[in-house]
Amino acid sequence: MPDLHYSVCMAIEPRLDIIGAALADPSRSRILCELMDGRAFTNKELACAANVSPQTASVHLKQLELAGLTSSLRSGRHVYHRVASADVAEVLERLATLSPTDHLSRPGQIATDTQRARSCYNHIAGRLGVLMSERLVALDVLTLRENAMTFGSRYQAFVDDIGIEVPPVSSGKPPAKLCLDWTERRHHISGPLATAFMQKALAVKWLQRRTGSRALTVTVDGYDALERWFGLTKKTVDGTDCT
Repeated sequence: MPDLHYSVCMAIEPRLDIIGAALADPSRSRILCELMDGRAFTNKELACAANVSPQTASVHLKQLELAGLTSSLRSGRHVYHRVASADVAEVLERLATLSPTDHLSRPGQIATDTQRARSCYNHIAGRLGVLMSERLVALDVLTLRENAMTFGSRYQAFVDDIGIEVPPVSSGKPPAKLCLDWTERRHHISGPLATAFMQKALAVKWLQRRTGSRALTVTVDGYDALERWFGLTKKTVDGTDCT
């Protein structure tokens, strides 16, 4: 007679093996890293990013979607793929903090730029994201209480002054959340405020996306904006102030 207690225990365990198998292949990891840019890409674009054939990319994308990590949608003749949700993106960023970072210290412009500023799904990460988050707390735009972000006294004045529209949040929900940065090992913010600022920064070209990379380029106007509203100088953002 089968052990019913054993069967019940087995039935309620989370299927982490499915997620682990989806993440285990280096090509699938590269595809996910490309999708962490926050945009949707075609099979061909992701195949190029992962350095595999489109046929192989299709197989990888099917496994990622079955694991719930990505989703797809058809537009005309093309099928576009993206990270399944903001929650999935947050989990992937947290997992990245467990991975080795020794390769980040190797010489190379791409690694340097990725550390300086990059997209993390729909918000800003890297050194810039961390510095901005710290300044928002210092300026009392946000208040950090027990590892949770709440509205600071200057929140509304800040968003009005900078000219960003933040979607209203439900009662009791924060305007921003802490997101551990995988290169800095400190927190940047995600959530409605972070998303609204990134959208504004891209729209007015304070930041520009890079082809084939999650790195974000800070423009001349962007450095001016960061100094005006965050008190961050170019040297501080670039990490050349020796502080």
